[in-house]
Amino acid sequence: MDTSSENLAIAIGKAMGGGDGTSYDGISYCQSGNHVERYAISVVPRGFIWSAQKMPDGSTRTFDPQRLIIRTDGVDDPYGLSIDQIPFSFPEAVKLSFPWSLPIWGRHMDRYHPVASEVHGPDTTVLLRDRTDPTIFGSFTFETESGIAKTLITPTSILRLEREARPDNGKYDFGFVAGSGDPDLQNRLRPDKNTQ
Repeated sequence: MDTSSENLAIAIGKAMGGGDGTSYDGISYCQSGNHVERYAISVVPRGFIWSAQKMPDGSTRTFDPQRLIIRTDGVDDPYGLSIDQIPFSFPEAVKLSFPWSLPIWGRHMDRYHPVASEVHGPDTTVLLRDRTDPTIFGSFTFETESGIAKTLITPTSILRLEREARPDNGKYDFGFVAGSGDPDLQNRLRPDKNTQ
């Protein structure tokens, strides 16, 4: 483990960024004790848009960023959220999609704070220490290159996110819009200005 403040700060910066910001689908696993719940999730991180469908029963929770309301099976929850409550009020199923919602960054309301980091192949793991009991530790793992969160492990729970791989079929994902690349598009749009 690397305890240097410089490397730890770099790791925290990458991790809090939450990845590349593009929309994605995936499976989220939430474990507390021996109880594990699975969710099919769909997330647009830049728009704070998400849906989480519990598997296998199919109950669904979504967030309406226009009205600041979480909906359960299409019905508005009885309370609205204020800007400062987002994303701290998001359910565990989507917390890894919004890493700054996790209570691990050493802020005054967080339970844990980062103390060291270590790179393992393509991933970085940040070691976390409990603020009130320094003998309790956890870990947060993310992809080193992209900053995409993968797991949060504490003595009482485990959150794991498996994002679906992007198709490698010539299409590009810009977060909200996807399309096919066309290397000759410029010449087709300006037929009178063909390049030599």
